[in-house]
Amino acid sequence: MGREQPSLAPPTLPPPARARFELLVYVRQNSTTVTLMPGQSTLGRSTDNAIRIDDPSVSRHHLLLTVDDAVHVEDLGSANGTLLLRSGASLADEDQTGGSSVAMTAGHRIRLSVGDVLRIGQVVLVLQPKGRSSAVPRGKEPGPVLVHPEMKRAHELLRRAAGTDISVLLLGETGVGKEVLAEAVHRYSGRASGPFLKLNCAALTDTLLESELFGHERGAFTGAHAAKPGLLESTEGGTVFLDEIGELSPGTQAKLLRVLEERAVIRVGATRPRKIDVRFVTATNRDLAQRVQSGQFRSDLYYRISGLVVRIPPLRQRRVEIEPLAAFFLKGFAIRAGQPEPRLTPAAIGRLLAHDWPGNVRELRNVMERAILLATQGMVEADHVLLESSPPSDELLDAEFDAETAVIEPLPPPPPGTEDDEKARIVRALEACGGNQTRAAQMLAISRRTLINRIEEFNLPRPKKR
Repeated sequence: MGREQPSLAPPTLPPPARARFELLVYVRQNSTTVTLMPGQSTLGRSTDNAIRIDDPSVSRHHLLLTVDDAVHVEDLGSANGTLLLRSGASLADEDQTGGSSVAMTAGHRIRLSVGDVLRIGQVVLVLQPKGRSSAVPRGKEPGPVLVHPEMKRAHELLRRAAGTDISVLLLGETGVGKEVLAEAVHRYSGRASGPFLKLNCAALTDTLLESELFGHERGAFTGAHAAKPGLLESTEGGTVFLDEIGELSPGTQAKLLRVLEERAVIRVGATRPRKIDVRFVTATNRDLAQRVQSGQFRSDLYYRISGLVVRIPPLRQRRVEIEPLAAFFLKGFAIRAGQPEPRLTPAAIGRLLAHDWPGNVRELRNVMERAILLATQGMVEADHVLLESSPPSDELLDAEFDAETAVIEPLPPPPPGTEDDEKARIVRALEACGGNQTRAAQMLAISRRTLINRIEEFNLPRPKKR
């Protein structure tokens, strides 16, 4: 007999590297969290970066991050430079090369500590432990700040409407607080204990509406292994907030109208409707009445959703609320972060009042959220107020585009006797604008993001500018 070969245990593989750190990134009017995986990664505006930040104040390749047991950062010769603020530092020290505030030199590697803040152009980065956010939570505020007479009137109208079943349409620019007021309608109504569902209509294609909103039965399509109730069924007894309703395609408008009229949905693959008990609140930054006249929005849907129309003025038209809103946000952030509330200096207030606030209250909130990270001496100074500049080109940002921000000739009517469906109108607009998607979207009176969604939906080639 041969000698029995000893059994060999499989090789022991090292456990996968675990992420220990993450970056809070504050850019423009938004914030996001990026997980830092062990190894080296670059950060910048170019698409070949592991961490891409699409902001004109950030260089194509701005930073090199090295992550192991600690995080090291190196400026890659950026145009606008990198300012490091150690925990507890003030921007008043930014001219110093030593101490707790450092204007980084290209090629010089520095070790970061949790809580350190990096300022790159107009973008703010905060290092924090993975899964233990040091950001201020975006919890619900205790109540609105109502100073301007129009805002007081709007809030009182919505409070009265909340106790009835009247449909509510909120009109206003991006960021004025339409979602906050929609939540107020829900909170003041008899449905306050039910769910509150927010839907962005700009992202609702016909396919998404059918499968996600209405649900489906088992076997309705490939992969439908079990029946699934839709989002509208799941919001039973609550409120559905349809934001950007002016972006709905004609097909989606027809299906939504049927839901509003019948208060019932039909799941994909089903034959019988299911009754739903939900309240609808809608909002848009478009002139829906004008879109009805141009045939881009159904008149029957418009009259169904516009029982009470409340117009919300932009922040630049109610400047009396800028300072109290800023203080309100600072107080809320400080309470939830467990730190003393910082005060606004006269110079900081002056900087706030001089800004036009194209992003409205949403922009102000994000500016204050960044300011509290930079103001560690109990005072918010003017240089803690990081404001956004206007886009340098005609390519307006999706989140900032409103009907009021530009004037352009509308798309001319089609020749008599020709079919002018949505696909044909998009093709004509793109041809008329030489492939410029922003101008084509303006001609069509839709946002650039909606235009791109329609181009993909109709499988049209992405045009290039001539």
